[in-house]
Amino acid sequence: MLGLDIAVRTRSTIAIWLAAILVLLSVAASAHSISHLEEGHKTHCTLCFHQHQLNKLMPGTGLHLDAVKQSYIRVSFTAPSWQATHVRLFNSRAPPVTA
Repeated sequence: MLGLDIAVRTRSTIAIWLAAILVLLSVAASAHSISHLEEGHKTHCTLCFHQHQLNKLMPGTGLHLDAVKQSYIRVSFTAPSWQATHVRLFNSRAPPVTA
């Protein structure tokens, strides 16, 4: 059971670090694209060239998931009931109120 706990913890740690790196790279890419504004479109570095090629790599289509309707089994039963009088098992009262 200990190995499973370590595996789950490792996966969550990797996921957190990847999310942090993604945010950092997003900020770095924005800052890098601003650095080329004054130079114009003539002087792009290799990073900009590869970024332009990789932007076309993944198609930007919408995600469509079919919803699966959950079914259930209808169960009908009658709960047993009876009438009985209340019986005190211990005859006591609360302590008196002190002002």
